[in-house]
Amino acid sequence: MTGFALSTALPACARHAEAPPAVVSTPIVIRVKDTPPAELLRCANRPEGLPEDPALIAQIPTRIRAGIIRLARSFAANADHLDRLINWNTPAACPSPRG
Repeated sequence: MTGFALSTALPACARHAEAPPAVVSTPIVIRVKDTPPAELLRCANRPEGLPEDPALIAQIPTRIRAGIIRLARSFAANADHLDRLINWNTPAACPSPRG
């Protein structure tokens, strides 16, 4: 009988949860810039590459030529990325280099 009496008395001693905090009724304003600064909206500058004269290209050592090709491909990928981002913000702002 003692076990039954304790089981009914113990829940009454437990702490009750406090009431949840009041909901804030005033909205929080977050300022968002709609347009990036002008210097970030310039299309990529694509300089002319190396001359395509086979005699000159043959003089560049193979490992250096491979490094130049990697740099050029990386530059082209970054320039394309920048132009796509600008065209997403302002359609047709940058011409497509492919075409």
